[in-house]
Amino acid sequence: MWGHHLKQRGQWWHYYRAVPERFRHVEARSQICFSLRTRDFSEAKVKAAQISFDLEQEWQRAAELGVSIESHDAAKRFAAAMQAQVSRGLKPQTAAEFSDTELLERLRMLIGGQSALPEQTAVLGLVDKPALSMMDAFERFWAHIEDEWSGLSHDQRRVKRNGYLKALSNFHEAVGDVSMYEVERHHALGFRTWWLKRLKAKGLKPHTGNKDINALRRLITTNYDIDALQATNPFARIRLKDEPQTPRMPFTDPQIINAIQPGALGKLAPEFQRLFRLLVNTGMRPVEAIGLKLDDINLDADVPHVHVRKNAVRGLKTDHSERLLPLMGVSLQAAEELVAAGGWGKRLGKNMYATSVTNKAMRASGIVTDKRQSLYSLRHWFQDQLTKRDVVDRAQAQLMGHKFQRPKYGYGKDLSELQEIISQFAIEAP
Repeated sequence: MWGHHLKQRGQWWHYYRAVPERFRHVEARSQICFSLRTRDFSEAKVKAAQISFDLEQEWQRAAELGVSIESHDAAKRFAAAMQAQVSRGLKPQTAAEFSDTELLERLRMLIGGQSALPEQTAVLGLVDKPALSMMDAFERFWAHIEDEWSGLSHDQRRVKRNGYLKALSNFHEAVGDVSMYEVERHHALGFRTWWLKRLKAKGLKPHTGNKDINALRRLITTNYDIDALQATNPFARIRLKDEPQTPRMPFTDPQIINAIQPGALGKLAPEFQRLFRLLVNTGMRPVEAIGLKLDDINLDADVPHVHVRKNAVRGLKTDHSERLLPLMGVSLQAAEELVAAGGWGKRLGKNMYATSVTNKAMRASGIVTDKRQSLYSLRHWFQDQLTKRDVVDRAQAQLMGHKFQRPKYGYGKDLSELQEIISQFAIEAP
């Protein structure tokens, strides 16, 4: 009497199955046959169904792994080999890193087993580390952290990506063409020395070099994680000693009043003058303001306001950054002009460019003479106004888009209440 993968021998039921053709490359046996230790047909059917399910899962996993290990892509092959070791509860290593004891343990694990040749090769650490260039390692890293940049604007994404590319370019200049798996401690220390010399020669701050070091350390750590490789990152603990960061200085009231006068900022494009005025009484980050779309601006409400929120051209710094901000005085005027102009046009989302040219115009006009001041100083001025007037922390966090440290209950102040706060210091249009 026969059932699905069942065969009766005497009074006992046996599981009996030929290995499917599609799994022959990962299963050493051609036929599988063993006793189910039951005489009851119903019980045998249940046991056989579970065994079939488990076998299918194991074969599928082995097939996927085997294909990866046999891949022509060296990086994928190595990553799959390391994952094969992890799946067996082993520390992911190459054969050259095994102790004699560990090698014997792995051989014992394979003796008498049914592992296919690709998995045996992986367990014995015989899949070589790929000659992965630093640029190839970066592209793999960049794809791995897609969740970090997929929601950013084109401009924000470009800046983030270029930070890593600059670090790679400097590393190549300092150390030469070294593949990622060949980067050793002496390369990292050599890069640190290169940066020390550059800091002295060009009068740069240690923070500049540390950005490169941090970028390369993270790039390598992520690639190690992808491969399930347990190794010490050569860039660990080599940061340059940072100097205390110079705090950004807020604008003064006279500086802002001077800057919003007609012609005060010279030949600065009208849209960037508009950006300056929009920031004054809102405290927005420049990237938030230059990323506003027309449907983020509501001039017809009882309290005219902007809605700072994530959109297609830029993300937000944090979840707490989304907020409603009243428009008053010179900032209301700027918003009205922005709407009348049909929005930012080609400047939409171009934060880095807008900030750069506006900072240059402020310095050229003499409005800004201190290096600690920039367009972002308007946000610091706004925060100062709130602090000087003892605005409660919850309302300050609401206006600035900061995290409120204590448990948050309710919705906070409404727009009319926020408008009342800002009215105490809002700068009017000239």
